[in-house]
Amino acid sequence: MLLKWLGPTVVTSLFFSAAAHGIELPSFMRDGSSRFLSRSLGNACYSMDSVERGLPCNPAFVAKQAQRRFDGDLFLGSNVDYLKDAEEILDGQADQGTVAKLASRRDYSQAEASVEAAYQAQTWGVSIEPYRVILYSHIENPSLPAVDFVAAEQQTVKFQLASYVHENFYAGLQARYSHVRFIGQYFMVSEALAENSKNLFESQTQELLYFEPGFLYAWEDATWSPQVSASLMQWGVSSHKTEQFPIKPEGLLGASIKPLLPLGLLELGVQFGVNSETENVRDAIRAAISYQIGILQAVVSASEFDHSAGFLLGFKNFTGGLSYWDDKDQRGVFMQLGVTL
Repeated sequence: MLLKWLGPTVVTSLFFSAAAHGIELPSFMRDGSSRFLSRSLGNACYSMDSVERGLPCNPAFVAKQAQRRFDGDLFLGSNVDYLKDAEEILDGQADQGTVAKLASRRDYSQAEASVEAAYQAQTWGVSIEPYRVILYSHIENPSLPAVDFVAAEQQTVKFQLASYVHENFYAGLQARYSHVRFIGQYFMVSEALAENSKNLFESQTQELLYFEPGFLYAWEDATWSPQVSASLMQWGVSSHKTEQFPIKPEGLLGASIKPLLPLGLLELGVQFGVNSETENVRDAIRAAISYQIGILQAVVSASEFDHSAGFLLGFKNFTGGLSYWDDKDQRGVFMQLGVTL
């Protein structure tokens, strides 16, 4: 059930410290990437097309695939029980018990759930994500605990338009609109639990509009089907600036091949991603492998900062899958259930 829309919310049990600062959500949580593609392949999905769920990461692939398909997906991340806390916070029902639960968890914790429906035609595609709720928190200084967290509800609409340009070249554009209602807060646990804490704690709303071009050159008749892609992602405008949902454009350049095997379909991909936080070449590289045989599809990807693995099982029109993601601070398991028509 969708969370009720509320205006500013008052939670008298939280204290905003004078030294407060806002936590920035990881890119995979703020850009609406609640999908098997994004969580298992990372940004390598912008150059790979052997895994098909929902709209492709790179809009240029819509014209290359040139097929009609409808996908409906339910995505559940780790710690789904934490989402109750997110709903309480967003609905203004948080109390000292909620604060105590946030403070009792490990250094980093996250939870999310989403529902998405996508339709892809020969030259265009559209997806609607009417429900996405997330909770992300970080506990600092165990001796004098402080909690930095974000609870958010998000609705997103994506539209992709693509075309064959010339010979093996395709181009596409994705327009992505997101409406976010969130609460981002930093507080000292001791102050938040104090009985005389009477500070206001309000929700914010933010509107984000992105225009994300993608390009693809594919040698479809070559033996290993090599392809090279380029994309500019997370380029857009926002109703106002926030620390939790910043605008951070990222340039992507990648390639993939499909080596011939006696059984199954193998795809190898590599991606170079450059943004404002990239410090060296190693930071920019991500490699991925996808292998499909029969109803099973397995994927593995890794970068300097994290690694992930997952699998999808398909039976007739139904799909189920799990993906595991791990970095130096946290890890999670994500489940996806879907139907394709």
